[in-house]
Amino acid sequence: MSIEPWNIQKSAEQYRIEGWGAGYFKINEAGNVSVTPERDRPAVDLFNIVEDLVRRGIKPPHLIRFNGILRQRAQGIYESFDKAMAEFEYKGKYILTYPVKVNQQRQVVDAVRKAGNGRGMGLEVGSKPELLAVLSMHDMPKGLLLCNGYKDYQFIELALMASKLGLRPIITVEQFYELETIIRASEAIGVTPEIGLRMNPTNRGAGRWAGSAGENAKFGLALYEIVEAVKQLKARGMGHCVKLLHFHMGSQITSINAIKKVMKEAARVYTELHRLCPSIEFLDVGGGLGVDYDGSCTNFDSSMNYTTDQYARDVVWEISAACEELSIPHPTIVSESGRALTAHHAVLVTEVMDVAEVPEPPSTPDIPPSDDDKLRDLSILYRDLNLKNCHEVFSDALSLREEFLQLFVQGQLSIEERAYAERTLRNLFTRINQLKSTMKYVPEDLDVLEGMLKDTYFCNFSVFQSMLDHWAIEQLFPIMPIHRLAAQPTRRAIIADLTCDSDGKIDKFIDLKGVQRYIDLHPYKSDQPYYIGMFLIGAYQECLGNLHNLFGDTNVVHVELDDLGNPRITSIVEGDTIKEVLGYVQYTQEDLIHGVHTQIDRAVHQGTMTPEDSAKFMQRFKESLSGYTYLLWESPNGASAPFSDPIKIAQGA
Repeated sequence: MSIEPWNIQKSAEQYRIEGWGAGYFKINEAGNVSVTPERDRPAVDLFNIVEDLVRRGIKPPHLIRFNGILRQRAQGIYESFDKAMAEFEYKGKYILTYPVKVNQQRQVVDAVRKAGNGRGMGLEVGSKPELLAVLSMHDMPKGLLLCNGYKDYQFIELALMASKLGLRPIITVEQFYELETIIRASEAIGVTPEIGLRMNPTNRGAGRWAGSAGENAKFGLALYEIVEAVKQLKARGMGHCVKLLHFHMGSQITSINAIKKVMKEAARVYTELHRLCPSIEFLDVGGGLGVDYDGSCTNFDSSMNYTTDQYARDVVWEISAACEELSIPHPTIVSESGRALTAHHAVLVTEVMDVAEVPEPPSTPDIPPSDDDKLRDLSILYRDLNLKNCHEVFSDALSLREEFLQLFVQGQLSIEERAYAERTLRNLFTRINQLKSTMKYVPEDLDVLEGMLKDTYFCNFSVFQSMLDHWAIEQLFPIMPIHRLAAQPTRRAIIADLTCDSDGKIDKFIDLKGVQRYIDLHPYKSDQPYYIGMFLIGAYQECLGNLHNLFGDTNVVHVELDDLGNPRITSIVEGDTIKEVLGYVQYTQEDLIHGVHTQIDRAVHQGTMTPEDSAKFMQRFKESLSGYTYLLWESPNGASAPFSDPIKIAQGA
């Protein structure tokens, strides 16, 4: 029976790109990942973009942002609510609002702010620094500005005065003590506040962040606190200041049923609050709209079992039904769908620097270095291994492995003998794993071989800087090579970063059945680059990232399409230099250079360094201070990367 040759469709199935790619990411005929930032425009080749960046001296790792995807995501969410409102004859409006905490980078916030495309885009802040950032750029007349999070007097004062800038700030009471501060600040500066009340729903969302809602959640008021807040406002003649009810059901809600339950409760609270405060206008349903990171369309933590259309229908229906039952006007619906808005637009591209491969085992064992009985037993096991006895041999080999360790520790086995045992055992396990693939029934204890026999691909990035959620909460992200996809990936591997930390690795990957403990990659060729893309990382990862081992921000590139559909770089933000990250931990350039000069002077005086060496050393030291914190790849033969079609760079970029 002939085996069908590998093709790009098999690669698409292997990496599930047609599931999580959501139409933005595919594989083109060249075997490269293509990106379609705007649905009515041509796709662009991600590999060509990376190669051209390298030719221009912008070294990997690259964080590549596609602003067109932000616009498409915003448009898609608005269209989903438009359809739902038309279906249920909803009389209110809908405002998509971006919670700045999801990605506070200025270029991202600015792109999102403009993504409303005339429909308007609200902005939500949860801290004083976020408020200050937004006040400098939120210029839409009567633009919605939601102020959440913990607040002091200065925060509230600035938020209130934003109304004089032409914005519409609504200050949400999340802790009861904030109410008095809002009243005091509004009286002091003579601004009538618009106030939101955040309820703490009893029902919870579903997924990893379900605990952020419910009775013991960090933020939100109990119903008796909401009633008391309204009572106090009315007593001061400020009942008309209540404009919004807010709740949050948790981030990345995986199940549509959980959304329905919370919405029923929230819609009912809104109708009761309207009875007490007829001036209320907004129902803010918070975040939670999920992202299908693994393409499975299930209620798994890294997926979601519903579409944006279904989400919008359930939100609109529950609010509409509750209001119509009591003949209450339909409120303006606000959603803070930050993850769904931004996750798809950013791709981290890293480069493989080296590989530790599982070697191909020889057909016969090497000759043992001594006549030790245990070593001979191991050699015989290897020689006589076959499909019928491989399960038994595996059990015997595990026992021998423990015995070899004890014999070595007790001084009864030399280092050469131990090395032979280790090498032969690894080869034996590899051969058993190969035989396992031909079995009709695989014994459960042989599954451990998958974890023992994987290559390690060392890549030029830091998990802690660029994909912190993978390390911190085991969030899964789609990962795949961005080229060579017309060829079959034949190596099972994990990915290791540059940090000196055993947790600096990726050993959990998306899979239709749950979590896969390896990724299939192509054989590494040391004379040419091999690029791996880490997708859907546009939400949360950048500002959550830390400086473990002082690896800083990566190079960032914003890509747009020109009138002909060609990729055009509109902004290049160079990654942190070593000087900059050292400054974050209080090493100034002056102190560093002075300290090294002192060391050099001592070395020259003692004769351990020549004046010529000292000059070269100081030159390299200064060059390194101004350099990228990541490694700079050079092919062993000094060859440069192949040149592809040029990218047009914006004037002054």
